[in-house]
Amino acid sequence: MDKKEARNLKRIEKSKINTTVALFTNIVMGVLSFAERTVFNHFFTEDYLGLYSFNNNIIGILTLFELGLASAVAYALYAPLEYNNKEQITAIMKFFRNAYFIIGSLILISGLILLPILPRIIKTTVEISHVQIYFVLFLIGNVSSYYINYKNILFNANQEQYKVTMVTNISWTVLYLVEILIAVFTQSFLLYSIAIMIANLIKNFVLNILARREYPYLNFKDKNIKLDSSIKNKIIKNTKGLILTRVGIAMVSCTDSMLISALVGTATLGKYSNYQIIYLGLLTLAILLPQNITASIGNAGVTESKRTMSRGFSILDLSSFFIYSAFAIMLLNVVNPIVSTFFGENRTLPLSTVAIICVNFYFQAMRELILSYKSSLGLYWEDRKRPLIEGITNLITSIVFGYFWGLNGILIGTMITSIFVNFMLEPVVIFHYGFTRSAYGFYFSNTLRFILVIIIAIITYYINAKINISSYINATLSIGTFKLNLGSFVEIIFNAIVSLAITNGIYILIFRKTESAAIIKKTLMKRK
Repeated sequence: MDKKEARNLKRIEKSKINTTVALFTNIVMGVLSFAERTVFNHFFTEDYLGLYSFNNNIIGILTLFELGLASAVAYALYAPLEYNNKEQITAIMKFFRNAYFIIGSLILISGLILLPILPRIIKTTVEISHVQIYFVLFLIGNVSSYYINYKNILFNANQEQYKVTMVTNISWTVLYLVEILIAVFTQSFLLYSIAIMIANLIKNFVLNILARREYPYLNFKDKNIKLDSSIKNKIIKNTKGLILTRVGIAMVSCTDSMLISALVGTATLGKYSNYQIIYLGLLTLAILLPQNITASIGNAGVTESKRTMSRGFSILDLSSFFIYSAFAIMLLNVVNPIVSTFFGENRTLPLSTVAIICVNFYFQAMRELILSYKSSLGLYWEDRKRPLIEGITNLITSIVFGYFWGLNGILIGTMITSIFVNFMLEPVVIFHYGFTRSAYGFYFSNTLRFILVIIIAIITYYINAKINISSYINATLSIGTFKLNLGSFVEIIFNAIVSLAITNGIYILIFRKTESAAIIKKTLMKRK
């Protein structure tokens, strides 16, 4: 086995480990997260649901100070880690530590300055003084990451993301169990917020200890270790390119919740947040593939040709389509039954809203592979203009459509941005600078695939609606004060099985003889 083949095998194996660990732990955490949200809905009002989502999105906007520095530093670490250049690794991490201390301080100060303004930007029945206390607790938990566990970037860049995943998901699994107990026995949102802060602090300390043990050669006190000027310039250049990327992401992901709160109210935001937790839980599972191969792509970018990288992208793009489209179709068929069964029939949203959510899910998931390649190849500077267009387009369309059509209008604004800005403009950068070839083939194949997804979604939804399996089962399971409709529960499982079976059956018929599908099958079956 030559060195090139050995490197490829090593990348595949590390990607498999990262993805397998993330899949298992995220499934466990997802189940507990869903159980926690079910209990939350039972014991807290919709305003508290909306407040939780609102706080997370405000924190998301404040983290714009991070400027995407972590991604730029991760890219800079790929080559030194590959060639075991400990001196440059230490120099890069020293630079990163100092920068993160400044960023964390700016986020903390900005959050505290924002406190008096909160009453003016949120519609809620919760007492304002309490709202400010909850926000401070959220702020402290998030800011601690910048001061304590900045070293975990080494695990991600070194294709060992599974270590961070395990610590993070174990911490949050324990948190969900504690939150369930708090909701059942105290109904105190204050204790609930304190638990989140403590969980974040514990996670950050554990990751810091683990990083010190794994990378003992890091010595920030050695003044002779200097960061190579070319690496520093590359980090600064990519960070400049990332500034607008971060702004664009925040203007899409964070402003939606703020607009719903401002234009519609926190009660509607509370309803939408139930869909978000299902949406994000499924998205977390769906994007395990691109997220856990980012470092492997970056490693390949150091050692492989652009032709090889392009071929690998085509195979991964088809893999992504199989996974994400199946999940989007399943989401359409099960999300309303899930919300109705576990959170209450009065907390469901119309089918039109659900359809828009599913389209947004599909394009957000399909975008993840492109983001992974952009991050791995360090193409943030080349993509610096698009994020500003993304943010402005989403803000304008969401405000205008939201004013006339409420929640649907805000989500349509996001859908327009996802399709006509991100999915149309972002791949150009990857193909032109990363692969030096045209992106027309990518657009053509993905357009046909999306049409296929719409057709299959309509077919599966029609079949499930016609069968209506819940009408055949009339039984209820009581768990304390919580009542579970067994007919609805069986309907969720039945709808999921039908949608996945039909989707995968059609895909097997259409794609079974393609070269990419054969390579995917061979890679999955490969052993050490």
